[in-house]
Amino acid sequence: MKFEGIYTPLVTPFNDDFTLNKDALERTVEYLIDAGVHGLIVAGTTGEYYAMSMKERVYMMGLCRELIKER
Repeated sequence: MKFEGIYTPLVTPFNDDFTLNKDALERTVEYLIDAGVHGLIVAGTTGEYYAMSMKERVYMMGLCRELIKER
């Protein structure tokens, strides 16, 4: 696998009750793809991974995969 281009960390949006804000996540993913990034770093150090359980991180990665599709 060869990585080229722009890869950006994805900030994890939360609701007031600290649950994942799916709508904000979808808007952010679409914005970054439309801006021309080549890849997203999901649940990295900017993504508050340390404050999320493993189950939450796996869920978020799956959701991002669905949002990104084959783009």
